[in-house]
Amino acid sequence: MVIIERSELDVALKAKWLLLYGRRKTGKTFYVREKSKYARYFIVTRGSELIDVENGERMTLDEFMKFLPLLLQTGRIVVDEFHRLGEPFFSLLQGLSGKGELTLITSTRHYFKKFLGESSPLLGLFHAHEVGLVRPSDALKFVHSIGFEGKPLVELAVLVQEPWLTPTVESYGVETFDVLGTVLKDYVPGLVGEIFTEEERELTKRYWAILEAVAGGKVSTGEIVGELSSRGLMENASPGAVAPYLETLAGMGLLERIPVFGKRRRVYRYRHVSPLVDFAYYLNAKYGFFETGLPQKTVRRLLEEKLPNYVEVFFERLLSQHYGLQPVRIEKPELELDVALVKNRKLYLVAEVKWKEKLKERDIRKAENKFESAGAEVNLFVVPDRSILPREPENARVFDWRDALALSP
Repeated sequence: MVIIERSELDVALKAKWLLLYGRRKTGKTFYVREKSKYARYFIVTRGSELIDVENGERMTLDEFMKFLPLLLQTGRIVVDEFHRLGEPFFSLLQGLSGKGELTLITSTRHYFKKFLGESSPLLGLFHAHEVGLVRPSDALKFVHSIGFEGKPLVELAVLVQEPWLTPTVESYGVETFDVLGTVLKDYVPGLVGEIFTEEERELTKRYWAILEAVAGGKVSTGEIVGELSSRGLMENASPGAVAPYLETLAGMGLLERIPVFGKRRRVYRYRHVSPLVDFAYYLNAKYGFFETGLPQKTVRRLLEEKLPNYVEVFFERLLSQHYGLQPVRIEKPELELDVALVKNRKLYLVAEVKWKEKLKERDIRKAENKFESAGAEVNLFVVPDRSILPREPENARVFDWRDALALSP
């Protein structure tokens, strides 16, 4: 299988004592096994037994703790799902304090915070690195390496942000859009269920309804609590009532919150981290997708409708990572922008994304007016290919797939 090279992980793997964390199916285990050099690789079962993945040898926790000081003398030791080992193992790590090379992996984000919190004796011993979706720059490089350019390059890169879809894209190419419904129907509910299990949370009707509401365009706490109230799932119809649920989902890596620019107090808008999870829950909210499925042609048509929104977020992430800036939402009646990045609390970069086959003069004039109103230092007009433009905007730089790929060294 072709591996998506992940630049930030390649750097992290050089740390002597490394802790990788992140939600399920972000490629932590696969990347370490394929790209890291190690002497022994252990997976911890739910019964706290350790299994060597190379030879099948099993160890109890007591046996492993006894041999770990010796094992560390043989090379890097990897312990996957280490959080299942508990307190005695953590005390041993404190005693070993940086000897040899050790990689710990966990699929629980809340446990990572507990493990390396402010009062933890292990704070400072590990280089901690969160493994989330594949970065847009790495996704673009991968899709380009298997032979795609232009509009399909970006659209397939949007999909392979979820690394588990990489084999499908590698095999089907642009036909992935035709088989995506079959892939998502069973996989996404299982993935979300696994995330809740690892985080030791119950996937209640409220959580499920919030995931559907966000996928359906309910992005503020008021809109979300209104949706729950309409379903009879929340009696106290106040934004504060839903806040703990949103905080939990964000902590799990399922949702992310984007601050609204220009507000005196902190106000956020919520969205799914993964475009594929968002799309699956959108289909389920509208059509009961997880129960009944949908014809492939219908899934393809609906994805084409949603794809421009996912492309906007993709470019926002690409640009924010490249420039090291904070993305924000602009919510003014006279000004709506697809991408807005701030620097020192001021708008630094804004972008309008026009993901169409053809553009007209009025599209460019409308974008020019928005750029003039925004007053940012950098204006980008994002299109699939600059050749579709009747002319270039006077106050913005055209940014197409070639420019996006150029940000992916």
